[in-house]
Amino acid sequence: MGDLEYLFYGLVITCITSLMGVIIGIPLGLAVALGRVKKIPVVSQLLTLYVSFIRSLPLVLLVLWLCFGVPFLGINLDAFVAGSIALAINHSAFISEIWRSAILNFSVEQVEAAKAFGMTQNQAFVRIILPQVWRASLPAIANEITFIVKASPAVGVIGINDLTRRASQLAASNFQPLTMTAIAMLFYILLLFSFTRLTRTIDYRMHQRYELI
Repeated sequence: MGDLEYLFYGLVITCITSLMGVIIGIPLGLAVALGRVKKIPVVSQLLTLYVSFIRSLPLVLLVLWLCFGVPFLGINLDAFVAGSIALAINHSAFISEIWRSAILNFSVEQVEAAKAFGMTQNQAFVRIILPQVWRASLPAIANEITFIVKASPAVGVIGINDLTRRASQLAASNFQPLTMTAIAMLFYILLLFSFTRLTRTIDYRMHQRYELI
């Protein structure tokens, strides 16, 4: 296997772990935000503590704890699963703040109008609040997703051969650190550029759609 192919497979692993972090992290962040906004006794305080704790905890320590600490509780996690969950948990705390801010700033008049039309609280949230909150939050969430990708090399400490770890391995074996790290940097730049273009396109089309309604 050539160096470029070896790095490319590392890029694929980086994409998968980051994607898993996004798929789990976004809805988890929404759940945390809703729990805090509803101000449920005890639950709201615990979720506030969760956000503060996770935001202050280094991602590497969370990765290590899920991979090597959790098994002592009788839960065995594969390294790939542990790394993906760690990314999701870490960034759910930051994403929850984005969701919470958007929900708190949502128009009260629209909620009252929905209730006047006979909608339940859950129906109003799904049909009216969530679509608009998602559209308002998309730029900030997209920015947070780029941080997930850039934080993903933390999973390398538990043996996951992501792009950064593979570049480091090749640099140590062929004594070309400048070349290997430069190629890895180029892969990251292309990945994040492609993602940024995609989110901008989605955001633009969403705005066009709502302007036509």
